[in-house]
Amino acid sequence: MKKREIIKKIVSMLMIFALVVPIASQAYAADPTRGVEVNADHSELDKAVQEAKASGVDVPQEQTQDKGTASSNSEADAKLAEVKADYENQIQKIKAAKLDMDNYNAKKKEYDKLKKKYDEDLAKYKIAKEKYDKELEAYKKALEDWKNHKNEDGYLSEPIDQPLVFKNEPNAYSSVSGKVYQSSEWLRELKYLGYSEDSEIYKAVKRHDGYATDEGAWRVYLENDKPLKITYSHLKNSTYNGKRIFKVEFKFTLKKNTSGKKRIPAILYYEPTKTINYSDLDANVEIDMEATFYDEDGKKIDMTGSLISFASLNRDLDKGVDRSEYVRNFNGKYLKINGSSIEAHNGKAISSIPSNEHKSHGSRFEVGEWDKHNSPKSWYGAIVGKAEGETVRVTFGANNRKAIWFAFNSDIKSYGVPIKPTEPEKPTPPKEPQKPEINVSYHYDIFYVKSQVEKKVTNANNQDINNKVVDTGSVVNFELKTSDFPKHHEKIESLVFTDTLPEGYQLDLEGTKANSPDYDVEYNEGTRLLKFTAKTSLLDEINRDLTKDAKVPSPKITGKVTKEGTKYENKFKISINNNYDVESDPVRVFTPKKPIKDVFDSQDTQVSIDKQTVKAGQELLYKVTYKNTTGKEQKVVIKDKIPEYTTYVENSADNGGVYDNGTITWTKEKVAADETFEVTFKVKVKDDVNGETIKNKANVLEGNNKYETNET
Repeated sequence: MKKREIIKKIVSMLMIFALVVPIASQAYAADPTRGVEVNADHSELDKAVQEAKASGVDVPQEQTQDKGTASSNSEADAKLAEVKADYENQIQKIKAAKLDMDNYNAKKKEYDKLKKKYDEDLAKYKIAKEKYDKELEAYKKALEDWKNHKNEDGYLSEPIDQPLVFKNEPNAYSSVSGKVYQSSEWLRELKYLGYSEDSEIYKAVKRHDGYATDEGAWRVYLENDKPLKITYSHLKNSTYNGKRIFKVEFKFTLKKNTSGKKRIPAILYYEPTKTINYSDLDANVEIDMEATFYDEDGKKIDMTGSLISFASLNRDLDKGVDRSEYVRNFNGKYLKINGSSIEAHNGKAISSIPSNEHKSHGSRFEVGEWDKHNSPKSWYGAIVGKAEGETVRVTFGANNRKAIWFAFNSDIKSYGVPIKPTEPEKPTPPKEPQKPEINVSYHYDIFYVKSQVEKKVTNANNQDINNKVVDTGSVVNFELKTSDFPKHHEKIESLVFTDTLPEGYQLDLEGTKANSPDYDVEYNEGTRLLKFTAKTSLLDEINRDLTKDAKVPSPKITGKVTKEGTKYENKFKISINNNYDVESDPVRVFTPKKPIKDVFDSQDTQVSIDKQTVKAGQELLYKVTYKNTTGKEQKVVIKDKIPEYTTYVENSADNGGVYDNGTITWTKEKVAADETFEVTFKVKVKDDVNGETIKNKANVLEGNNKYETNET
């Protein structure tokens, strides 16, 4: 073998060894002299990169990575699969980074929205807090002021505050569960009950009809023992301990009716704090009322501590007839107002004197002095109810009053009952999402494929005559074979075969041209150089679809051997794109035997367990077998890296194997021709591994030749 050929083989073996132990994230500059350049389709990778960048991910491009050189198209397919797997791995990482960024962007968008609301709420809070501080001072002042007046008329005898605000709801939505009437129909029903237009009852109810028209109210009839419910929602001004009241339900049930009729007329105001007007039909009527309040989430509010106004409870003794209004059966506690005519006895709150309307009948004041809007003496006909529990229950009644107004609200008539302010809740700032720390990049892969060239020699009958004796003057044909160009190969611009024919070989130029129709053929008799240049039509066919393998037709040389006793040894060279040359071996070749790797259970070294399933904790024995087939003595070095997911069994390497930092090295200075050198070592499968593939192969240095075993 010539010196140049030896050097090329050594370089090739070193490059293969370099691929076995690649440097992580190393990228190499493209080198066209190493073979045909191959670039796999990276459009999906580009798409993933652009989509990630659109989401705000920084995806820098790294240097193109060199995946080495394939020495055959099958190896090229394997490398192409490796590149595709690398691209897919990059795509998945980039997509995961994009997903992380998309999730962050969505959270950041929501955070910005919440932060804007928080800033608005904080500004409102500061205003509300300032208002609260002022109201708290006023509240404290009111309590101090009450101490100076607690024994005076119009004041409660005990200090108390009002947690309920339920005074004014003009824009409430209302709906009635029972039948409602139009004006004419409502008054007509009254006539059906036996009250003519000239009667006092009809005239009183007629006034209520006017209130319903002018002030807004539902016209209804309350029937004996039949509940009627009215619901008010979307309340704007009402609160309990500072928390908004969204809805209130009133249920009215006519429980006592001495008129002899089965029902009484009433109007239910659209405004809940004005509540109800009704007629007792000049008899004794009692109506049970239940009031239930709800918050914005639809949950019942416990009204304990709320102060309810029971006011304008008139009473007069008219010609021996008791004409009175009262409340009873209140499920809370009555609080008497100093100086008020209303007192509670046995659960019934009513004027304690026969008349609180006329001085001539024993009242301190005339009814006009206290029973009118905003009268400073309205406390005279009032009492306060302190609620207990979720639902407020009370019965209100009237004797011989004809027309009665009962208002259920928090407008307490006593002096010095402040509304205790509720401290506003300070808004909680939203937590800003942490921007993910994304470290992702991308790169393109490139590799090269060495064209595999083969020189064949045949006789006129197309029989292989390599290393065979042939007669002088017989026909000897040479075929210049090269492998297909692999899929995704670079564009082939030039393809040239050259062959220096041996002395004594007589070329048949015309026969050679006929055998090689895809090439332009040139021959220099002086230098004996034969040249085949691919025609444009052939190059077009090779480049027609770069995603597929491209076949290269073989030039065929025909001629005769003319000298006796001559060794006709011949080889050729192929040049691709004027920058990549491949030289064939001579017709006669020598192929060394490759070292073998195998794996066994350490308890049974007779049966290979390659590609079988092993268990955590199982002990494995690996064996490397090398045979010297070079025909001469060699120095041999074997290196084997402990496979991933295993641990080395201490002192298990035989034949002088040295373990160091995960790699075992065996060195034998002299291995005779045809001698076999065999080494073994043991590892233990890690306990925490599951579902992984344990791979292993070894490297063998034979003189200047480097080999890689099969992978187990």
